[in-house]
Amino acid sequence: MKKLLLAGTAAFLIATAARAAEDDIPPPPSRFQPWQQVWQCNDIRVTITGRDPFSVEYDIGGMIWGGSRFTVIKGALYFNSRPCLPLQPVGY
Repeated sequence: MKKLLLAGTAAFLIATAARAAEDDIPPPPSRFQPWQQVWQCNDIRVTITGRDPFSVEYDIGGMIWGGSRFTVIKGALYFNSRPCLPLQPVGY
């Protein structure tokens, strides 16, 4: 009798869990949030802005010359192999 009760309880729990998994509707994708990063690289300021999910804008201000190279490694920005300082975005 105890085995029958345990087997019935186990079957009920498995069926309930399977039904709950089928009823779970995946959440809708999160809404896009505009973002901005500002970096200071010596006398050059780089502003990176995402206004929509399909484009990224780069604004480079200051004295820039040919042969300048910007690199992103693990979320950090480098200018000609030297690390840039991340700044807080203003009013975004």
